[in-house]
Amino acid sequence: MTPAIRRAEQLDWTAIKELCADTGRQGSPVDEDEREAFGEHWIGPYRELRPDWTWVAVDDRKVVGYLTGCPDTLSFEKERRRVFAPRPDSREFFPLPVRLKLWTEHPAHAHMNVSSDYRGFGTGGALLKAYFAALRKAGVPSVHVICGPSAASFWERMAFRVEAVVEAAPGVVLSAMARPVEP
Repeated sequence: MTPAIRRAEQLDWTAIKELCADTGRQGSPVDEDEREAFGEHWIGPYRELRPDWTWVAVDDRKVVGYLTGCPDTLSFEKERRRVFAPRPDSREFFPLPVRLKLWTEHPAHAHMNVSSDYRGFGTGGALLKAYFAALRKAGVPSVHVICGPSAASFWERMAFRVEAVVEAAPGVVLSAMARPVEP
C-alpha cells in the first residue's frame, strides 16, 4: 500500500480538490453543499498560481494524497489576494507578529491531505520528502503549516514545532508549526 509520489499534472487537479473536500473537516468530509466552494477556496490558488509546487500520492492511478504549497508565502499571499477575491486565510487568525515570523523565518508553507485509507503508512512523509527536496534545491531554509488538533501529532512526528496556538472561533483551535528544511 505504498503509493507513488510525483509532481501533480493538469489532470490531477479535480481529484486534488475532491480529496481536499473529503478531508477538510479535521480529516473528515466537508458538508455536501460546501464541497465545491471549500475545495476551490483551498486548492484553486495553488492550481492557478503555483501548480509546479504540488505533489500527489497515486495508487493504481488514483490520487490518494497531495501536498501543495510554495517557497515564498508572503509573495503567494499578495498574488492570491490580487488574483482571487480576498478571502480569509488561516494565518489571519494569528497576531501580526506571528504572521511576520512565519513569513520571514519560515517562508515556505505546506498544505497536505491524505485519504483516510492511506494514513499511517508513510504517505504524508513521502510527500514531505519530495517537497523538502524541491525546497532545498530552491534554497528555502524553513517551512510552516497551520493545522488543527487532529493533525498536530502528525506534524510533530515530522519534526515540526509549535510556534503559536490560537482559538480561531469557539472550539476551533489552530496551531502554527514550523521546521527547518534541513533535518
